[in-house]
Amino acid sequence: MSYDFVIVGAGHHGLACAAYLARAGESVLVLERSSRVGGGCSTEEATLPGFRHNICSVVHTHVPTSPVYRDLELERHGVRYVYPEHLRGTIFPDQRSLVMYRDANRMADEIARFSARDARTFRQLVADYGEFIDSTYLSLMYSPPLAPSLQSAQLEQSAEGRTLLQWQASTPVQLLDELFESEEVKVHFLARMTVLGFPPDQFGQGWICLFRILKAEAPICVGGSGSLALGLRRAVEAHGGVVQTDAAVHRIVVHGNRAIGVELKDGRRIDASKAVVTNVEPKKSFLGMVGEEHLPSPFVARVKNYHSNGRSLFVLHLALSAPPHYRAAAGNAPVDLAFSQEMFGGRVEDQVRAYRDIATGVPPRMEMLQVTLPTLFDPSQAPAGRHTAVVWQYAPYRIEPDGPEGWRRLRDEYAEHVLGLWSSYAPNITKDVILGMRIQDPTDTERHNDNLVNGVDVVGDMTPDQMGWFRPFAGWSDYRTPVEGLYMCGGYCHPGGGVHAGAGHNAAGVIADDYQLNRWWD
Repeated sequence: MSYDFVIVGAGHHGLACAAYLARAGESVLVLERSSRVGGGCSTEEATLPGFRHNICSVVHTHVPTSPVYRDLELERHGVRYVYPEHLRGTIFPDQRSLVMYRDANRMADEIARFSARDARTFRQLVADYGEFIDSTYLSLMYSPPLAPSLQSAQLEQSAEGRTLLQWQASTPVQLLDELFESEEVKVHFLARMTVLGFPPDQFGQGWICLFRILKAEAPICVGGSGSLALGLRRAVEAHGGVVQTDAAVHRIVVHGNRAIGVELKDGRRIDASKAVVTNVEPKKSFLGMVGEEHLPSPFVARVKNYHSNGRSLFVLHLALSAPPHYRAAAGNAPVDLAFSQEMFGGRVEDQVRAYRDIATGVPPRMEMLQVTLPTLFDPSQAPAGRHTAVVWQYAPYRIEPDGPEGWRRLRDEYAEHVLGLWSSYAPNITKDVILGMRIQDPTDTERHNDNLVNGVDVVGDMTPDQMGWFRPFAGWSDYRTPVEGLYMCGGYCHPGGGVHAGAGHNAAGVIADDYQLNRWWD
């Protein structure tokens, strides 16, 4: 059996890459080890019948405005999004709150409730950098990354660009201290900056965080995140591509220095006349399926040093008889209706200290909470009048002194602790309102999708040494590998973790150039 392209892994990046290649007229096979497609785009009845829970991803910030959504006609394949009016509500321990809006003037007015000066600063940031962010962030995501020297050379040409370069060397905390005076405003934006796992006091994250200040969106996939995966699968199959589940790849077959196919665990051999594309995280792809003997030693060293050691998530999936009502809504009613409620303490130092606890294997006892009820905006995800909630608490993968196994001892107690933290803000969340619950500790996340090594939900730490031109490795950020006919397309590639299909789109473009395929999407 032979195809032009064999893609290993039916996560959303692999499916997107396959859909582009299939529509270019190539024969494409996607192989998926599990019984479902989508990877982190997974929706299942985790608690009770009729309650559809999103096990990993909930919000797809960039998908509806991406070239992938347009090019692959995903709406025609059943993918639709709804947009909450109120985006994120940060609730402080004193029960005041700050709600994020996509409209810059409305957002500035909300900030002015805490600081008139900070509202002016926000408006000035929008004036100075809003157009730059709007015009560049999608093009930067949906193209191979620029070398640092090229990026710096472009930014050096203007005063604003030079400021961005200086901010780039800063930590998120330093950037916020430079820009804002209100502690509440800083806490609000710091929670936005660290959502992808950036430690708040880590250098080299500065101006990337400007995007988190100026751009806000929260599109929710109707029917759950799994609906995006199903739509991408339909896009592959609509143009003759084949998707096989329950088909575990044992190894990528290399002859000479060329990938020529794959061997499945059941012994079947499938040839790839042009290329193999792997959507599987680097260590499993290269050390496991390819083998060190087929790779240059410097590349092997880079693979072995690829790290996933940042914060993970302790997750509660809940079936509820009623939505939460927050104490803070008495002074700011929209906070009850926001896409998410974020409770990260009242001071920047609280978040810094919590991240340090996580780094030393200590689950924070303070709230590092984000809560979302998709059913407020998409009632199809629960029975009529009922709701699903997902509660995230930032946490370590390894618990000292027991390591990951420590979660067996701690998980039930920590779940009760997290519920207690939440109910201190939303007192109507009592045991009789909770109809069902599934605990998902960081080791469960990794078992659900072992691309999320150590429960890190962005497929490898999003740190300066693993971002942009350095993701996954310096010199190999263009989706190619040292093995001819072997490409990468996973979330460990630029533009990184999250649901956006950028790596799948970008890899398809590189492959099309290398094989002179029909780039029908240009």
